[in-house]
Amino acid sequence: MNPFKVFIPTTRSAVRVLSITKEAPEIRSVICVAGSFEALPVSGSYDQFVRRPTGVIEKLLGEGSYRTDLDGPVTQGDSWQFGILLAHMLEKSGGLIQSRDAPTANGVIWASGEVSPALDIMPVDHMRQKFSESRARLQALHDNGETVAMLLHPSNMEEIADLVPEDWTIITTERVSDAAAAIGVEITAPSIAPRRRVTPAAPLRRKVAIAIAPILLVLCLIGYHLPVQALKNAYGYEQAGQHRALLMEIRTNLALKNWVVTNAFYFFEVFYLGAKSKRLADALAITISTDDGQAHDAGAACREALSAVQRIDGVFPMLPATGCTVRLSVENRNSHKVRVWLAVTGKNDDSLPDVKFRSGADLRPGDRFQTPSFVVGNADLSLYAATSDRPDFGWRTWFENMIETPKGPAQRANIGRLTDSGVGVFVARQPHSGDFN
Repeated sequence: MNPFKVFIPTTRSAVRVLSITKEAPEIRSVICVAGSFEALPVSGSYDQFVRRPTGVIEKLLGEGSYRTDLDGPVTQGDSWQFGILLAHMLEKSGGLIQSRDAPTANGVIWASGEVSPALDIMPVDHMRQKFSESRARLQALHDNGETVAMLLHPSNMEEIADLVPEDWTIITTERVSDAAAAIGVEITAPSIAPRRRVTPAAPLRRKVAIAIAPILLVLCLIGYHLPVQALKNAYGYEQAGQHRALLMEIRTNLALKNWVVTNAFYFFEVFYLGAKSKRLADALAITISTDDGQAHDAGAACREALSAVQRIDGVFPMLPATGCTVRLSVENRNSHKVRVWLAVTGKNDDSLPDVKFRSGADLRPGDRFQTPSFVVGNADLSLYAATSDRPDFGWRTWFENMIETPKGPAQRANIGRLTDSGVGVFVARQPHSGDFN
């Protein structure tokens, strides 16, 4: 197997994995910038990514904690998971070029993606920006004679396909096992415990046993597999606003593929988290109105356009081509305090995503928040709102990613993360057909 340097793209630069040091299992795993005593902000998520039962590294590589040193910071998100996992697998097999090794390598891996407990690779956001910030460093390595291999989810590769040089290696995959095979790393399947042999019972006892065995089996399976502690953990994470840990707990238990566990978490997701998400979204009343201070002609056209559309219910109204100065009003009809984030997005002159307006507020029951005035026209406008009765530190990033990635799997993934963790989501888009004249 050829040795590799591993790079993790961020929106600021490509960050290299310099070393992975195994520590005692009772120590929490951390990610640091090389030469620093300070753990990076993602260290908590990294520790969960390593440890059983939430993580995958111990499942694949055995028990242990780690200190991973990088040559630059990774401060947020989960897109580092795929690159870090590949680095761990390479380090285990002796294929990771570390800082103490020779400065040249046969290969360079540039990988980005989120990894599920079932070892699926999921798409992430901001790929064009990440590639742009990595391009110069990767090009320098390529010019030095090193082979550059890019490993991404297929949808992420589609986003940057027009930017990648033809002589760079492209590997698209949705499974960690396929990625490992592509770079020559073998994943050892977990061993299966041997079955115990049962001594035959006496004839009478055998008949009784046969009669009650199905009932006992079902009761034992339910009692043994009922994920009481796991559900308690998930509920505790939701109550504390730890949304990332909540989704990791759910995904970890669903990956067990046990019918009792699956059904228990299905009811938890649908009848608690899903119902809560819908209830929160339905209790937001969002209206749009014109600003009386705008020019008379434009104001008349805007008032005419909005005369029949005040409350926004799934469709953002069409506006005059000259644009309108408008305000949004949000009322909390829940019986408790909520945090609300709003954004209006469209496209700029180059047809790229453009955030026209963004604002957040805490609203008590019955409170109404009116945004400052802002100018918008018909530019494929969309209104996004997210609301929760939990602090927004656990879900604000997903909201930002949702509004900055207006189409495709990445946006659907972020909407799914919000709703799957009990956050209410409201989306209203302009109709695609017809123009305002």
